[in-house]
Amino acid sequence: MTATLEQAQSDLLKLVNLVQQGEEALITSQGRAVARLSGVPQSVPSPSRQVWLARLAELREQLSTGKSGSTVFRRWAG
Repeated sequence: MTATLEQAQSDLLKLVNLVQQGEEALITSQGRAVARLSGVPQSVPSPSRQVWLARLAELREQLSTGKSGSTVFRRWAG
């Protein structure tokens, strides 16, 4: 979609809604492109973060069920 600067100012919410749906907006002033409005990609957790979170959940579960001992901490550190 292309919009003039004046249109963008008056219809910013409309432009943002279009961008959220995957559209891209080109903003012009005096017939020249001056800005581009595009969406921000959604972040995906890195595999290493997912592994860390899984280990953390496992440790929390073990500690909350009363299981204790050095094996829990040795396994976590390794």
